[in-house]
Amino acid sequence: MESKKAEAYRRGLYVFIFLAVMTIVEYFVGISIDSTLLLFVLALIKAAAVVQYFMNIARLWREESH
Repeated sequence: MESKKAEAYRRGLYVFIFLAVMTIVEYFVGISIDSTLLLFVLALIKAAAVVQYFMNIARLWREESH
């Protein structure tokens, strides 16, 4: 049970770091390239990560066991 908790914390940390790095990338794209399309794509990638990890969207299609 502890290993599952540790894995969940580790994955949460990885997602946090990924989102932080993506935000930094967005910042530099915004000030240097100024490409709205690229910023939109980066925002979609970040939104997908948030939905997948924090909102647990995959659970909607899993069969629950009781």
